[in-house]
Amino acid sequence: MTETVWQFFLGISNLWHGIFMGVIAFAETLFPPFPGDVLYIALSGLGISRNIPVFLLWFPGFVGCMASTLLLDSMGRSPKLERLESLIIRASGKNGFERSKRLLASHGGWVLIFSRFIPGIRSLLVVVAASTGMKKSSVLAYTSFSVVLWYALMVLAGVILGAELDRATDFMAELTAVLLMVTLTAVIVGAVIITVRMRKGGK
Repeated sequence: MTETVWQFFLGISNLWHGIFMGVIAFAETLFPPFPGDVLYIALSGLGISRNIPVFLLWFPGFVGCMASTLLLDSMGRSPKLERLESLIIRASGKNGFERSKRLLASHGGWVLIFSRFIPGIRSLLVVVAASTGMKKSSVLAYTSFSVVLWYALMVLAGVILGAELDRATDFMAELTAVLLMVTLTAVIVGAVIITVRMRKGGK
């Protein structure tokens, strides 16, 4: 599917380039299985070759992702959240949903600040944060910081790798593996620190 979508994008004009980049960011945030990051990197490389300013490659990603984040926040505040939870769990797995709850319960804002860099559950984190009662302004503020950094990284990768879908795919696979290791390490270290503090407090 990725190759088919990429071939379509190769034929679009500069006028539509940024618009479709925004659509990709929107779709990937709302439906994480969509290979939006790979396409965004390759399209950034293509945009550079077309002399499109870097800002106009970054900005659509920010807008598209934040528009999708608003929808995810609304989902988390919906009175029909229980029905939505079943759909979310189908898309990301029960473990991902439960992991999101645990992370936000213990670290809240910091988790959202780095949410785009947490593979597998980054979109879920917004829904869960909203469902726990975090203010919408806080959810959007924390998330926007993460989105700014993430799409800056995607565009930078595109500048370096060029309009090469295979190179973008390899880069995202390696980046995801590194981010998973970092996340796992952070969780383990955090658990150890909390355990030590609890033991000290119990003495």
